[in-house]
Amino acid sequence: MRKPKRSSFYGGDLAHVHHTGFGDFLAAAAPELLAILHRAGVCAGTVVDLGCGGGQWLRVLGEHGYDAVGVDVSPALAARARREAPDARVVTASIYDFALPLCDAVTALGEVLGYLPPDGARIPSFERFFRRVARALRPGGVLAFDLVVRNPKAPLHTRNWRSGDDWAVLAETIEDPKRGRLVRDVTTFRRVGAGERWRRGHELHRVRVPSRRELLDALRAAGFAVRAAAPRYGSFALGPGRLGFVATRRR
Repeated sequence: MRKPKRSSFYGGDLAHVHHTGFGDFLAAAAPELLAILHRAGVCAGTVVDLGCGGGQWLRVLGEHGYDAVGVDVSPALAARARREAPDARVVTASIYDFALPLCDAVTALGEVLGYLPPDGARIPSFERFFRRVARALRPGGVLAFDLVVRNPKAPLHTRNWRSGDDWAVLAETIEDPKRGRLVRDVTTFRRVGAGERWRRGHELHRVRVPSRRELLDALRAAGFAVRAAAPRYGSFALGPGRLGFVATRRR
């Protein structure tokens, strides 16, 4: 076995694992997310998916008549998204640098707004970012996202693993509730070629963990009416410690 390879943020091996092994999240959540858009009156138009990953949600949006735009900082994930959703516009960029187009909905699924840049670059506060989203949304437009939310009585400390035919992943998550941060230590194993050789990779992800109140206050200050803040999208339950937020831009 080769020595561990420290890759860039969602490098090729972790992008493969994410797309192949965790696409079930979006497959299960998609019907509820579509229902959220429809209930808000967003039955057509442009939807921007921030941190689009492998593009499964972009594909679903296109199949239901939306103009889908995806943004991901990982070149490996963006390349997969272009193959998964060839009719979507996919941009490789930080979600904080991307110039949001006029749109009808913005989604950020899978803790996207929590990730801190691996290069240590500063990112805007939640309120400042939500204000930028509000400027891009048409009145009544939808913002849907989920995050790990701080719970001082039950900070996250988990270890888990999953595997497929040509990959395996082990991850440990440790939250520091006093700092409002968590660290996710991820080790991947990827089969090399058709033989028995495996490549080992490693990534360390740092994530900010806000409080529920912080997010609600930031959304309202940015001009949103909050429709839901719950551990689920409709009937689809999110993972431990996560809340899904659905907000609409005030008219």
